Amino acid sequence: MKKKGIILSMAAGLFLLFLCVKLDDDGGKVSETENLAMETSVDSKPQKERMEEVETESKKAGEVQAEQESRVETAVPEMVRVKEPVVRWNGETGELRYDWNYNRIRVDADTLLLVSECYFPLEKLQQKIFFLVKAPDYVPQEVFRQSYESKDDPECLEARMRRPHLVDGGYIYEMEGVLYFLDKDFQEASPICDLHQLMGDLYSFSAGTFRTSDVTMDGARMLACTDEGLYEFDLEKGSRKLLEPACFAHHEIVLEEGDCACGALDFTFSGPVKAQYGPDGQSYAFLTGTEEAVWGDITGVVLRSGEGETLYQKETGNMYDFKWAASEDAVYLAAFYTEDDGKKIMDRVNLSAGEVMAFEAPDEIYWGGYPCCVAGFLDEDSLFYVNYDKERGRSEDVFEVYHLSSGKRQDIEVEKEADWELIVLDIDGRDTYAVRYPK
Repeated sequence: MKKKGIILSMAAGLFLLFLCVKLDDDGGKVSETENLAMETSVDSKPQKERMEEVETESKKAGEVQAEQESRVETAVPEMVRVKEPVVRWNGETGELRYDWNYNRIRVDADTLLLVSECYFPLEKLQQKIFFLVKAPDYVPQEVFRQSYESKDDPECLEARMRRPHLVDGGYIYEMEGVLYFLDKDFQEASPICDLHQLMGDLYSFSAGTFRTSDVTMDGARMLACTDEGLYEFDLEKGSRKLLEPACFAHHEIVLEEGDCACGALDFTFSGPVKAQYGPDGQSYAFLTGTEEAVWGDITGVVLRSGEGETLYQKETGNMYDFKWAASEDAVYLAAFYTEDDGKKIMDRVNLSAGEVMAFEAPDEIYWGGYPCCVAGFLDEDSLFYVNYDKERGRSEDVFEVYHLSSGKRQDIEVEKEADWELIVLDIDGRDTYAVRYPK
């Protein structure tokens, strides 16, 4: 009986050994018995000391977790940067114009529209291409293109309306001197009128500034600065009306021996050089300047009602720009200029009440080289802009809000989750900045 017990014990031991080996082969697992044996052999510390270490480690883990939970993420404004898309036609890669991303249009809080010219040299083909760019990645997606043959230098395309305009139900843009309406779903473009036929010799503007044309939201009327003055054109009837006259005269360029004619102009001009409709579609504002206005020789700003009544006028050799602002109750024109002592001033005009209030404006929005102020209104009292002086030494752009009534500056920072908005800052009609900011 004793012998039989020994044999049974040996068999049970072999079975347990086989089971442990099998478990290790199947999943790299170790039996609970082995784990217990390893713990017993490796850990020779007293049980009280081990419990204290476990409690200490648990406390540290809890502190780290609490710190992570209490840490608040901060959302700040960021410049929207779009990677240049690759455009192809019949296997050929097109050449986008150098200013392919200059004309940004805000569609909604998450979406921009980019419109660019693209040239295909092998086929001598010119195309106007529309891209939608959506948050948060802002990868351009082509939504529409229109082709036409071009025998001219693709970098020197003539255009009266350089930037497409957002209107009711879609967009108005110019191609080959023809105005088109493109529906908001980007399905069809239909011609509105031929600007060469409508404007005749007035199509070209000698002073050469930007923002010389604007259209109403219903797409029925167009403002245009011309050599003869500021005209309003009825795009449906094909008629025109002179709103503000200009003085224009040709003259001969007289050079002394050894002089260079580079940059010399063969005309003199004085009159409207930039114009826009007000948000009400009836009032309009314009900057006045001379033939040197393209380089910054602006002489004043004028605001008139739809009936031609002068609502505001400022004449100064230090005029920079004007912009529109709106609240729930009123529409405003903001005129930016500098005083003789260099102080930056903004006059805010209430279109309905006629009230004019003057505020000191931040230096950072006044840009040299062009007569423009790079800023946008979040509301009638808050200017939004990029502060390049403040961002020196930092890798990201720094944006600020300036409150006109108090003269205080504010950084936009929103803790945790935020609703995002898009704003497009205009640079004299030549370029735009798109900025995404937390509300």
